[in-house]
Amino acid sequence: MDFYAESVRDLWYADRPLVDAPERVRLLERFPELQPTEEGITDVADTYAFFAALCLRYALLAHGSGSTEAASCGHAALTAMGMLDQNVAGASFLAEEQRLQSLSLSGDVSGLWDASVMAGRERFRAVVGRLSR
Repeated sequence: MDFYAESVRDLWYADRPLVDAPERVRLLERFPELQPTEEGITDVADTYAFFAALCLRYALLAHGSGSTEAASCGHAALTAMGMLDQNVAGASFLAEEQRLQSLSLSGDVSGLWDASVMAGRERFRAVVGRLSR
């Protein structure tokens, strides 16, 4: 958990090179969430843990490289939020993720950190709420 949280934190410092990004990707790829299983992913918690690990993987690959991996990261996040919308009545997580991604590309990132933290908390509460069902 510390590795994940530290990696997400370090990605916010876009002006600092993340020289150990390739090593972090190698470590992340060993996470059980990214390992294939015969039965696939069917559990709610496992589904969103998979998307969290996948998004971090793409973000680490894209950091500082301008790589096409950034598009994959955005796509994985949008897919996860679309799934969450389908499973939470009245949710608009997909629209919020689209808004945040647009903001991040606009060049005006003032308030993006706070908005992302708030969105992350709402998403976490929604997933935790689904676990109790």
